[in-house]
Amino acid sequence: MIDANNISEYFKEAVLEIIPCAVFIVNANGQVVFWNRSAEVLTRFTAEETLGGDCMKLYLDLCNTEDPSILEDFCPLRSGSDGGELECTIQRKDGMLVPVIRRSKVVRNGEGKLLGAIETLVDVSLIKRARSEIRTLKRAIAASGRLGELVGSSAQMRKLYEMVLMVADTDANLVIEGETGTGKELAAKTIHAESSRSKQIFLGINCGALPESLLEAELFGHKKGTFTGAVTDRAGCFEAASGGTLFLDEIAEMSFASQVKLLRVLQEGMLTRLGDTLPRSVDVRVIAATNKNLLDQVKMGQFREDLYYRLKVVSLQIPPLRERPEDIPDLVVHFIHHFRKKYKREIMGCSKEAMDILMHCSWPGNIRQLEHAIEHAFIVTGGDNPLIKVASLPREVLEGHTIGRKVEGEHAVAGEASDERSQVQRALSQAGGNKSEAARILGLTRAGLYKKMKRLRL
Repeated sequence: MIDANNISEYFKEAVLEIIPCAVFIVNANGQVVFWNRSAEVLTRFTAEETLGGDCMKLYLDLCNTEDPSILEDFCPLRSGSDGGELECTIQRKDGMLVPVIRRSKVVRNGEGKLLGAIETLVDVSLIKRARSEIRTLKRAIAASGRLGELVGSSAQMRKLYEMVLMVADTDANLVIEGETGTGKELAAKTIHAESSRSKQIFLGINCGALPESLLEAELFGHKKGTFTGAVTDRAGCFEAASGGTLFLDEIAEMSFASQVKLLRVLQEGMLTRLGDTLPRSVDVRVIAATNKNLLDQVKMGQFREDLYYRLKVVSLQIPPLRERPEDIPDLVVHFIHHFRKKYKREIMGCSKEAMDILMHCSWPGNIRQLEHAIEHAFIVTGGDNPLIKVASLPREVLEGHTIGRKVEGEHAVAGEASDERSQVQRALSQAGGNKSEAARILGLTRAGLYKKMKRLRL
């Protein structure tokens, strides 16, 4: 009778032979002492050619590197520990390079002496090919005017889609820059959805919406009793998003003290909750966003340079809507479809005159303003009218389309269209002369507002 305690060496060797992946064993001197049939199929080297030979002849790229630190990390015989799981490349006997997943485990005797290691290699060339085909398909879909939650087929958006697909394949931190309302969070969500972290959580926090103490507690967590209201130990966003993506919106509004703590987490992959002394490991991809030019903030001494370079491994720029008006029809169709479900109204599109106004509005609030305009139109469009007409558009949209364009055939067009100069003047008036507030209303940076005012001679 056979049980777990008396399985013979013959059975153990048979198991290694039928496993559908390459398995080989090396002794403490690095000599191959076992080479299964799957290893022969994968590498084209027979057992006779490999047994007794040096494992360095297997041409694993990681094992043939000249970098001693890599060898120390990934060679189980040198490190004395398991090599973990990683992707690498092996060269077959015929010279062909094959991508593989390699795992290794050291083997010791009862006294702890190193006897050797057992390694497995799994051919992932089909997976690699499938990934490439999926990327090609995604690029084809993006060329049609949509990627994830991003909409638009303009040249600027197609370029953005390419960048999104490239950065999604990595774990690099990145900064998304763009005016208020351009869809920075949608871009971040799309990057997350296209990444290897897509099955894990996407968590967002607005760094400009909380005072410094509360922001740090939200990001890093806190220990019970650290401050008034801290009645229990609590994990922060970094711990909650571990394995996934953390979106830090309005990163430029973060205080210098909080920036220092964020930098430490990004550098070390460790954090300490407020009021605690125990460091905790976190695995999070950080995507930051800002409606300001972050490099300008660094030059003005308002953002740490070291954190800037730690965050901005890659940068994406979301173009404002006024620079890509050809995307407006696609966006309008997208929002109409969304609000048709939400409000249960059979509105199918826009009249030619209404679309003409939408196409020639300057959209200081960008896509967010367009979305609100379509929602407003859904709410006020009465009866069984299947089209959004001019009378249903918000007043600020009617006043914001290019001066001199007249709408005929529909009623309730309030006043004459105003130009860019009057929009800036109106924002300044609304902000009581506060240029920072006026810039926010217009969806501009303060520097951008100054440039616009200079150009308009205001």
